[in-house]
Amino acid sequence: MKDWFDSIFNTIQECIEYYDDLTEAKKKKVIRKGKLVKKTFCQKGQKAKGGRCVAMKSKERVRRKMKAKKGAIKRKGKMARIRKKRKKAMRKRKIYGLK
Repeated sequence: MKDWFDSIFNTIQECIEYYDDLTEAKKKKVIRKGKLVKKTFCQKGQKAKGGRCVAMKSKERVRRKMKAKKGAIKRKGKMARIRKKRKKAMRKRKIYGLK
């Protein structure tokens, strides 16, 4: 009986390891223009294209990294407005039961 439980436990552990290695797209509910929409989220180095995750080319990754730094500098000055809008959005999410 103990051997049977051990074999089941080992099988479950293997399944968990395989599940962690999966690089599938995850769909989450987000609010866009006041409406609830499902959005595809991919892992690092990938982008959503037609509902699937596709590897980005190196040129695109480099450009995105540079633009992200530039955007961070611009966002710094607008943080008060961003916080105010985020607070409003979180209230709306609470109404929808998302957080």
